[in-house]
This record gives sequence, C-alpha cells and structure tokens, in this order.
Amino acid sequence: MEPRNQRDVKMLARVHGEVPAKYADQRGRRRLVVAGACALGLLWVNTAVSWLLAPSTTAMVTCFVILAVVGLAGAWIWGTLSVSTRGTVGLPEHLLDERQAKERLHAHARAHRLTLMLLFAVYFAVVSALPEQHAGIPSAALTLLTAALMTTVAALPSLVVAWRMPDPPADDE
Repeated sequence: MEPRNQRDVKMLARVHGEVPAKYADQRGRRRLVVAGACALGLLWVNTAVSWLLAPSTTAMVTCFVILAVVGLAGAWIWGTLSVSTRGTVGLPEHLLDERQAKERLHAHARAHRLTLMLLFAVYFAVVSALPEQHAGIPSAALTLLTAALMTTVAALPSLVVAWRMPDPPADDE
C-alpha cells in the first residue's frame, strides 16, 4: 500500500479522508447505491424517451435535461461512493490492502454477471420493440442506449462494493 508517486499520495489522501457521517455505515452507503441506481435508471428512461419521441424538440429538451441532472448528481454520487468505500474500486491495485483487493475482485465478478443479464435484457427489449417493417431506430436513441450501457457497466462495480461492504468494526474504548 505504498504510494509510488505524487498522484498516488493525492488519491490516498482523498479516499482516506473523513467519510461524511451519513455515509460511513452500511445503511448510508446503501442509500447512495439507491441514488446511483436511480441516476442510471434515468439514463435508461432517457433512451426510451428518445426512441419514442425522436426526432422532436420534446425529445431533445428531455434528453438534455436528464443528462444534466444525471451528470451533476452522478458526479456527486460517485465521488461520495469512492470516499465511503475507501477507493476499493477506483484506486490502483498497488494501493489496496488484501481485503480491498479481494472485495474488488468479487465486485467485478458480480458486476460482470449483472452486466451479462443486462445485455440480454436490452437485446430482447430492443428486438421485441422493433416494428415488423424494421423501420429503424432513431440514431439519438442508439447513442443514448450505448451511453447508458457504458455508464452502467462502469458504475456497477462501485455500486456492488458499496452495497456489500460491511460496517467498520466498533471502536473499543
């Protein structure tokens, strides 16, 4: 867990700083996970809205409003998740202790399985939603679908770690 350069020192200082009391326990982290899942859900709603309404001004305005909300909320949520999980997902491996490295492996394995289920669900939803004439999908919807998939894949390990991480041991006095 030895920092190799100045960047490592800064990253360790950030994640080993004071965790806000609201998010220091499992219940608080799980609230953050729910907020993160809601933000990801908004991206998926954005895709559906774009698919159904594009091309239109309503679809465009809805898209930009949702992206702004998700961008602002997501930056705060994932920053807070990183601090509350002590950087288990975000830190380079040489900065993790054995427990964190093991937890990261478990989180990535579980996130991988969840991603595979998500890909199958998205595939079947898209195929079943296509009209008989195969009229096509609006390009905005495809772009938003790709963005939603990529964001979900990137966020799942952090969400899994935060959901599964136990409370720290109580201080003995």
